[in-house]
Amino acid sequence: MRYKLLLLDIDGTLRPGSCEQIPKENAAAVRAVQKAGVKIAIATGRGRTGVGKGLLRDLKPDYWVCAGGAQLVDAKGNDLALHRLTAEEMYALVDFFEDYELPLRFTFHDANYAYIDFAEFDRREKAKNLYNNIVDGEDQDRHLIDMPHSAFAAVPPEHVADFMAKYGHLNLNWMQVGAKNADGYCFYDIVRGGMDKGVGLTDLCARLDLPLEETVAAGDSANDLSMLRTAGLGVCMDNGTEDAKAAADRVIGDVREDGLAALIEELWFGGPKAEPSGRDLGSAWAQIESAGGQ
Repeated sequence: MRYKLLLLDIDGTLRPGSCEQIPKENAAAVRAVQKAGVKIAIATGRGRTGVGKGLLRDLKPDYWVCAGGAQLVDAKGNDLALHRLTAEEMYALVDFFEDYELPLRFTFHDANYAYIDFAEFDRREKAKNLYNNIVDGEDQDRHLIDMPHSAFAAVPPEHVADFMAKYGHLNLNWMQVGAKNADGYCFYDIVRGGMDKGVGLTDLCARLDLPLEETVAAGDSANDLSMLRTAGLGVCMDNGTEDAKAAADRVIGDVREDGLAALIEELWFGGPKAEPSGRDLGSAWAQIESAGGQ
């Protein structure tokens, strides 16, 4: 089957660890398959303006599935679909996180606003070489202009149950991002009930009149589960979480081993099957690019 859309998570899939940019090998592979006519979509918990400058090098995706599926954007930055939090949902999150004194930020159209504990988000961003357009929103008035697409929070996982006990009727979708850190906190993308990256992929395919069977999605974490299950071919990185591996059709190489580049080489350029191997594909992609991406 000739796959026509490649949907890519960023952290842990395109970008390993705390690298400031995605590796050159991944950028070259994505450019090559895009030149071959495959549409590229970035699937991220970030809002569109929250993808740090230079993070994707010179890649120019055709589409963006942002804010955990709540914001669908085209290559020119135009919003194609929005699913904003309601005032009731947003106020519930603010009240809860203020009660527990936990960091909370919201993804708005123009930036990420940290309503609670901007200093913690700023510290974390700098430590991980992330520059996600986070501003201090602790005056808590940005929502008077428009409502956020999603929220991002740091919280001990046991408190998620506390939130659900009090506000479960809101049916918010908490999608864990990565593993618990050394301080016992997990990070979550929080969107309206029924929203996730899989819904974003389905919405995009409907707009493109493209069967889901002709799509590939690559991810590594719990917030990627739905898109891995929804795509025609869902692949998880070898560095991914166990639930993401279980949701995927295949497991490919580690993000630090050019696993994504190997998958692209296999599916679109006749290369060997992409498996965890530690291969260095840098020279191979230099040759493909010099040949015009064919």
